[in-house]
Amino acid sequence: MSHVVIVGAGSGGGALAARLTENPDYEVTLVEAGPDFPRDEEVPDSVRYAYEMSVDEHDWGLRAYFLEPPEAREPQPYPRGRLVGGSSSVNAAMGARATAADMRSWVDCGNTEWSYEKVLPYFRRLENDRDYGDTAEHGQDGPVSIMRYREDQWSDAARAFAASCIDRRFPVCEDMNAWDAVGVGSVPRNLTGDARESSLLTYLRAARGRPNLKLISDAACRRVLFEGTRAVGVEIDLDGKVRQIAGDHIVLAAGAIHTPQLLMLSGVGPHETLDRFGIPVVCARGGVGRNFQDHPFVPLVALLSRRSDVVGARNGLRYTSTLGKELGLVNDMMVIPSQFDPATMNMDIDAGGRQAITLVSLLARPRSRGWVTLASADPREAPEIHVNFLSDPADEPRLEECVRLAHEIATSSPFKDEIDEILFPDAATVDDPVGLKAFIRGTANTAYHGSCSCRIGPSDDAAAVVDQRLSVQGVENLWIGDASVMVSVPTALTNITAYMIGERLADLLREAMN
Repeated sequence: MSHVVIVGAGSGGGALAARLTENPDYEVTLVEAGPDFPRDEEVPDSVRYAYEMSVDEHDWGLRAYFLEPPEAREPQPYPRGRLVGGSSSVNAAMGARATAADMRSWVDCGNTEWSYEKVLPYFRRLENDRDYGDTAEHGQDGPVSIMRYREDQWSDAARAFAASCIDRRFPVCEDMNAWDAVGVGSVPRNLTGDARESSLLTYLRAARGRPNLKLISDAACRRVLFEGTRAVGVEIDLDGKVRQIAGDHIVLAAGAIHTPQLLMLSGVGPHETLDRFGIPVVCARGGVGRNFQDHPFVPLVALLSRRSDVVGARNGLRYTSTLGKELGLVNDMMVIPSQFDPATMNMDIDAGGRQAITLVSLLARPRSRGWVTLASADPREAPEIHVNFLSDPADEPRLEECVRLAHEIATSSPFKDEIDEILFPDAATVDDPVGLKAFIRGTANTAYHGSCSCRIGPSDDAAAVVDQRLSVQGVENLWIGDASVMVSVPTALTNITAYMIGERLADLLREAMN
């Protein structure tokens, strides 16, 4: 029996563990730093329901530098879920997946095995699409339910937003998960009722009764154990003691922040970083922690003229900016009207008890890249996160265009009839190029879509960390199964694509073990 040790029970790790344990010939030990909620009655409402994002409970407490140099802006909270299910247990349950154009960026970097056509079967395998499951592009037998709110389920403000977009000749998009989706339409959500379809409540719920799955929670991983360049196990903190778990195959699925941290703590990473912290070099791999990407968003916050019992995000606009067209990009911008509490979106806003709506101007195809590095050789200390928003000169002008569009929609009928007051930005700021730039630099925030810090690439790509089989290059017996392997952050957010990566890694590991 082959024993696979997986570090991280989030989207990729949960999917991988569930799929591998379908075969009784594989034994899986799944290690998670945070708590587990194995029985339905134990699951807190903040984890079960997607009324709001949960950014305080079960969080790693990370902070990140959004702009460079670091003194340009105070470090900001960078929420990541620390529990079984990872961030899939605390996010906004946006069930959007990578598009054909997203996957083309992977192929353009030499990853021909990751074209849209080759990953589509894995998207279909994970889905129970309740609207389009019987079509060639979607699945209906998978563990993760995908749904779209009908227009009669939208709030009045969401309907007015869509009407304003259509007035501006944006097309109606019936299926935002279609390979070429563009325009305004219902945002896919991975929900059953109001419950998140997290890996905790989908993949791992189905796998818990299997005798070949051992889930160890509240166990932070310290490092991967090597014999020479061969990974042979992991070292964890459990019940106040340092313990070791040996495995035939080792997988890191700790996410785009902690997977590169664990690699560096284990001696796999940039030579200068390992030398600086006195970590013995197992394999000098300069790409570890580099190429980090996230979606920046800039908020327009307004007070609604009447209360609504509809929360969350029900629809959105996906479009190509003027500069995006010049750059050959598709769907590089999104505007999403959200009625989540602004505090859960990392914004310190006092609405005075009034109900607010946020038009999120999101740069869906950023070109800026940041990095994740060690702050210490102590595994208990958080890594340094440098998101490096707006460092590419093409990013800021596109966000400026998107904020102007959001403000135009908010100050025109029919949407303006649904709001009483725009809290910020005001018209003077939007109309002033200097003021708008300052506003964007002061408010650009994370969409919680960290990715690409251990990206996939061919063996002659010095910036790549894993090969097309998701095996860490330069060492043996070590794989990565999370959003860190992405080449570029998907326009359609990250969670569903991370599930797809876990699904595909299950097949790749089966081939390696046979």
